[in-house]
Amino acid sequence: MNKTLPVCVLTAATAASIGLTVPAEAAVTLHADGTGSVGRDDVLQAVDWTDGRLQTSAAELDLVAETVTVATATWECVQEATGAVAVQERRTTTTSRADLVATVQRSSVTGAVTGFELQGFAADAVAVSVVEGPELDACPGSESGSESGSEDGSESGSEDGSESGSEHESGAWSRGPRSTERAQEHTGPALEIVHEGVAHPVPVERGAAA
Repeated sequence: MNKTLPVCVLTAATAASIGLTVPAEAAVTLHADGTGSVGRDDVLQAVDWTDGRLQTSAAELDLVAETVTVATATWECVQEATGAVAVQERRTTTTSRADLVATVQRSSVTGAVTGFELQGFAADAVAVSVVEGPELDACPGSESGSESGSEDGSESGSEDGSESGSEHESGAWSRGPRSTERAQEHTGPALEIVHEGVAHPVPVERGAAA
């Protein structure tokens, strides 16, 4: 009995040690509804922490989902004097960010942090849109088509509007007969870990749903 007991204690201690040192499987899953999970190794890589710091400071991390939507509209304008056709484009890029409800996951054996379980969005997303290009259905040389704007107050000139002088010399432009075409591209959600106001992207390699 005296020889068996130390062997059993040593085995249990070894198992606990292995449970603390063997890396958890790296895995990131983020669905469109904000649910999913992120593994410990991915968290450590994103924020450049040691495992020891994660074990004591996991509650300091916020998880955020970011979605980007790009909507474009294109239409044709015809120069009345020459019959030349110019294709106009207006692009609206909307970036939406929403905090996620994240629960710390722990090993049932050691109690060590193994990652986060994502349980959905904590609140409505905050969206910011930036618009590039002329006003919808505007043509080169027109007052509304010579500038493009964004919701953040920045200004940029359109390529077609910047040459309005030469366009006026060649003749006025008018809206072409082709209908306005619209397209939309959707990217995300992408996962970010935020610490002290700094966002750290986390690559979503498997199980992501657009």
